[in-house]
Amino acid sequence: MGRPGEIEFAQLLFGGIGIMVMMALAIVIFVLLYQRKLHFQQSRLHQMEMVHQKRILESIVASQENERERIARDLHDEIGASLSAVRLFVSQIQYEKSPEEMKGLAARSGQIIGDVVKDVRQIAHNLSPVIIENFGFAGAVKILLNRMEDAGMDIHCTIEDPAEVLSSYQQLVLYRIIQEVIGNVVKHAEASEITFDLHHDDSQLSLLMSDNGKGFDMLSRPKSAGMGMSTIRTRTDLLGAKLELSSAPGEGTRFKIEMPV
Repeated sequence: MGRPGEIEFAQLLFGGIGIMVMMALAIVIFVLLYQRKLHFQQSRLHQMEMVHQKRILESIVASQENERERIARDLHDEIGASLSAVRLFVSQIQYEKSPEEMKGLAARSGQIIGDVVKDVRQIAHNLSPVIIENFGFAGAVKILLNRMEDAGMDIHCTIEDPAEVLSSYQQLVLYRIIQEVIGNVVKHAEASEITFDLHHDDSQLSLLMSDNGKGFDMLSRPKSAGMGMSTIRTRTDLLGAKLELSSAPGEGTRFKIEMPV
């Protein structure tokens, strides 16, 4: 038999080894559980990102379809109607015997064709970023606002050109947002005044657009306005910007966009 001291030492040794083995197993189990939890969280984040990307893609496709519908409507309502009128006048010319009547029909046809040319140029400008290339971002926005002013609206405009802080792509997306907002004002707001303020510093760009129109209930806004807002929000997300919208019946509508630069 061994000495009591040796037996006690052996017991302590084996006990210590047993405790170390149990601690090692506990650490292994903890690491495995942690890795499993981490993998689950990463998988969940990946799924959330996939869902987010899918929603953005769906919104982009929807905005493209809305844009196609708008172009088709412009072509049908404006260009189609004007060309039909020209066709009618040209058809009448061959039945007129009076030179004065012929001249009158020809003059009216020429005037309508001139309007059609302007409408086609307007549609082309809305589709193409060439207007930004030709006039710069600030110039392109001022052209949009000048059209509203020509239509009888009071425009209060302050623009600090963002060309030095935004890429060409960002300028185009922001220009499309402004187009959409102004289009909503024209179609739905019945406004007589628009305030436009764009300024920036080295870290942030801020855009404020407001009108004095009839406004709307944000909880039950019209479907057409909802479609327009979907397009605006999609493009705002593409810029990594934050959008704030406020409106109430009889109190106009206010858009505010803030984005890092």
